[in-house]
Amino acid sequence: MRNCRTNFFACRWFAEHTTVCLGSAAGNPTHANRRARGATTVETALVLPIVLLFMFGIFEYGRYFMTMQLLNNAAREGARYAIAHLQPVTLGPTTYGNSTSDVTNVINGITAGVTLNNQAINVYASDAQGNNLGTWTSAIAGQSVTVQITGDFQFMTAAFLNLPSTIAVDIKSAMDAEGN
Repeated sequence: MRNCRTNFFACRWFAEHTTVCLGSAAGNPTHANRRARGATTVETALVLPIVLLFMFGIFEYGRYFMTMQLLNNAAREGARYAIAHLQPVTLGPTTYGNSTSDVTNVINGITAGVTLNNQAINVYASDAQGNNLGTWTSAIAGQSVTVQITGDFQFMTAAFLNLPSTIAVDIKSAMDAEGN
């Protein structure tokens, strides 16, 4: 029993006195910890901006992709509405469904507030190549009704990096008219 106690105290004495007796900065564990913390700080300062830039790039691309998908769906729904409402519906003294503002309201309802800078919505009759033939309400069989949404997509983080902050967007959706 005495042997265990002697060894314990001897080990404790050795542990306490060897770190103090070494006297050099290399042997002092607190100095080594400070150097490791300093190296970690420098590595973080070098890597963190790159990681954040990559993450914000992923977020911006996801937001751009979501906006394009939403506007494509809105243009398609607007063209579908226009095809279904080539002829006006008259109930009493009021006429419904045959105006460009009705198509625009359908598109704005689908986008749920997501818009482009300088957004413009055009609805027109077109041929098979997408050429504008006039007003959409006069589309006949063999022609299409095209909804075009144009504007500029605004990047959120580009201003921080002095990059171009907008990109031009032109979305078209055409549906064939089956006749009046």
